[in-house]
Amino acid sequence: MGPMSAALPGSPGPRLLGIWESLDPDERAVFERHLLEGTAAEDLVWILARYGHRVSASTIRTYRRRLRQEESKQA
Repeated sequence: MGPMSAALPGSPGPRLLGIWESLDPDERAVFERHLLEGTAAEDLVWILARYGHRVSASTIRTYRRRLRQEESKQA
């Protein structure tokens, strides 16, 4: 993956945005990679919970689905 973006792509909801904004640049790079490259939503929920970030697997799946829809409209 190229350089990390300053913001998450697409339209993340408030929960994902809150997590993103609480992370430092190195943490954002790791989070972005896991979020966008297919780490299972349930695994990502577990990892984030270990660091005090609460988010549901359905929130992650919804974000990914919306992102795919936006990308397919642009293609």
